[in-house]
Amino acid sequence: MNSKERVLTVLDHKPADRVPVTNRYTPEIAAELGKIVGVDPADKFALEVALGHDMLCTKEMGIVNIYDKTLCTQVAEDEYMDDFGMVTKIIPNPEGGKYAEIVKRPLANLDDWSSFEFPDPDQQPTIQKQFSEYKASIAKYGQTHAIVGGVTTTVFEGAQMLRGISELMMDLYLNEDFVNELMDELVKYHFKVGKKLIELGVDILYIGDDVGGQKNMLISPELFRKYLKPRYDYLFREWRRVRSDIIFAFHTDGHVEPIVPDLIDVGLDILNPIQPTTMDDRRLKREFGDKLSFWGGINVQSTIPFGSAADVVAEVRDKLDVYGENGGFIISASHNVQPNPRSLDNTMTFYWACRRYGEYQGNKTIA
Repeated sequence: MNSKERVLTVLDHKPADRVPVTNRYTPEIAAELGKIVGVDPADKFALEVALGHDMLCTKEMGIVNIYDKTLCTQVAEDEYMDDFGMVTKIIPNPEGGKYAEIVKRPLANLDDWSSFEFPDPDQQPTIQKQFSEYKASIAKYGQTHAIVGGVTTTVFEGAQMLRGISELMMDLYLNEDFVNELMDELVKYHFKVGKKLIELGVDILYIGDDVGGQKNMLISPELFRKYLKPRYDYLFREWRRVRSDIIFAFHTDGHVEPIVPDLIDVGLDILNPIQPTTMDDRRLKREFGDKLSFWGGINVQSTIPFGSAADVVAEVRDKLDVYGENGGFIISASHNVQPNPRSLDNTMTFYWACRRYGEYQGNKTIA
């Protein structure tokens, strides 16, 4: 069974030979992992294959490109503007690495909405460049590995990026017409990007909007159902017209238990990243595991950056035990592994533990 067969089998809610593995990490961690396996980290898919990933994830596309300075225009020292007019500043992290923070938002002033124009991804050079790169990668790896195309910050987070989170939270109540118009434009834009990824041959289309916090949702379930659920329903239905067997994954950090049934209603296949400590793992698997697959599960807030090797192994075994029964699980870090003192060693321990304990015996893993 190759990696692609393994992923598609578990997503059909059947046990494979073992639980599929993938992972997420910052460029700093990628560079160190590349040294270990002898692969240039700039070749993203080659590095993931060398590390034993079963799913290969394209860099996320769309409005999220603001966080990739190679797809932006430099406008000042360490500042870059994207095709939407957002400006990010590259800021060093004292713990290691650099991060892009948005310092200018084109819709910070609501009066600018009437003259604001979305780029057309069909004519957008940065997007077309990415499509060309992904076409070659899919041709090379698409028969052996499950390919994931990312169109994240799809609606809610895209609106935050353009407008600002504080302003948008007030707009949800005070400027409903504006919010609906803005979100509709984001849907139109990301539909085109996702449609092209489907046509290129990705197996899984990955959208995302963070609507959960550490203990509660960032917006109420009622607001989710008012603004977001109908738009996800539209996107999933229209993308399935492009290819009926496309698989949908949805990324949202944090506590989102109240809306899991809504995500199932609109046709979601995979929930990511099932952030540790924010939800009841056993309830999720028990109540929704026959309808929904789960991707993620390993804690990047504590276990990977600060835990011992024994902590990593214990957490891997626990997630395999909880989510692995009868398929429906792809194990991964719940977000990007950061450059902390123990992160690299613990990442390698993670890979080892997944293979040591992730094999299926009957309907359950050996964990």
